[in-house]
Amino acid sequence: MPLKKYYLKYLFIFLLSELLFQACNSTSRVQTTTTVVAHENKPAEKISNKTSSINEAKKEEEILENHNQNISTSALFSKYAKLLEVNPNKLTNEKLYKFIDEWWHVPYKYAGNSKTGIDCSGFSTLVLKTVYNKEIIRVSAEMYKATERLKEEYLQEGDLVFFQIKKGRISHVGVYLTNNKFVHASVKSGVTINSLDDPYYRKVFSSGGRVSDK
Repeated sequence: MPLKKYYLKYLFIFLLSELLFQACNSTSRVQTTTTVVAHENKPAEKISNKTSSINEAKKEEEILENHNQNISTSALFSKYAKLLEVNPNKLTNEKLYKFIDEWWHVPYKYAGNSKTGIDCSGFSTLVLKTVYNKEIIRVSAEMYKATERLKEEYLQEGDLVFFQIKKGRISHVGVYLTNNKFVHASVKSGVTINSLDDPYYRKVFSSGGRVSDK
């Protein structure tokens, strides 16, 4: 074989080998990169799935809590709707009826201000402060002077109702609810609900009173 042909053949084989070698290295690098990326993505996917599961669990807890709260509120309103002789849907002030429920039948105690005993003015001032964030002096006669006079037909939830149980002066107070019913601390029953239409309270009722929002 002539030297020139031999040389060209050798050169061709050498170049072909170089091309094959480079192609193999390139493929190897791509596979390595793919493996590394795939390996790096696995922890991120696990964290993402874990976070998603935690969020879903929290949402389920919130839904259950809201459901239980709705049932509790519904039961509360149903209880007091019977006493007030109204449809439960008419009651909306959950804070008010929870407060009443907590103090229900706490006994009457003159000048008392706790759940071991409380009087009418003490209970009424607590309702105004806790439920409506309104401050007023704690003496029924002084409360009467400090409020705007209201006729019975204009009474709204949270207004005060005054009575002249002792002739000649205001001596008893309660908080108006709805349907001519009011909550108060009575001498006989403690914290309870009565009606302005009750013959006794109709006889001694004086007027309503509204505390200014100022």
